[in-house]
Amino acid sequence: MSFSINDITPDQLKGMQTYGVWRDGCPVPVSRLRSLELEFLGFDGELHSGTIIVLDDVANAVIQIFKELLERKFPLERVQPAEEFGGDDVAMMEANNSSGFNGRMIMNTDRWSSHAYGVAIDINPGMNPYMLPDKETSTVKVYPPQAIDYVNRGVKKPGMTEEIVDIFAAHGFTEWGGNWPDRPDYHHFQLPWDKIREMFG
Repeated sequence: MSFSINDITPDQLKGMQTYGVWRDGCPVPVSRLRSLELEFLGFDGELHSGTIIVLDDVANAVIQIFKELLERKFPLERVQPAEEFGGDDVAMMEANNSSGFNGRMIMNTDRWSSHAYGVAIDINPGMNPYMLPDKETSTVKVYPPQAIDYVNRGVKKPGMTEEIVDIFAAHGFTEWGGNWPDRPDYHHFQLPWDKIREMFG
């Protein structure tokens, strides 16, 4: 198995800056980010390699999380950094991409996402939807659209996050979006906000 923790290379930084994944004003300097190389089990039953970028303080924990996902034979579609999707969160969701750092705001707000601190990880968003109420139409928008088939969380299917909440929680990622009652985000794991504020002031 191949797992490693690496500094951000000049080429990686160039790609991150090109697509606004990291830019001046982001709450985390590039020097605090780490690029993790890892292996994961695909839905085809084969081993694949991936890259995820996270804050240096959580790098070891994230490596352990992905080792345990592999040990549990939990399948992932792909694990690629945000710049490979032009920094577009919706495009990453539609590609069912599992990812970490992205210097962006929380959707429909002017507040930094926990992803912008490098302390949040999205897992298989194509089968673990983000469900956002639309007050104007009294409906719920599902992101990405194909995840509509996974809104019923009582029907268990491979790749759904309920079975790995314990792995993330054991390594400090105790906040799971699936527990958010007003806008459940089943693919999202992060450090709790009080911990993030303690780390960054």
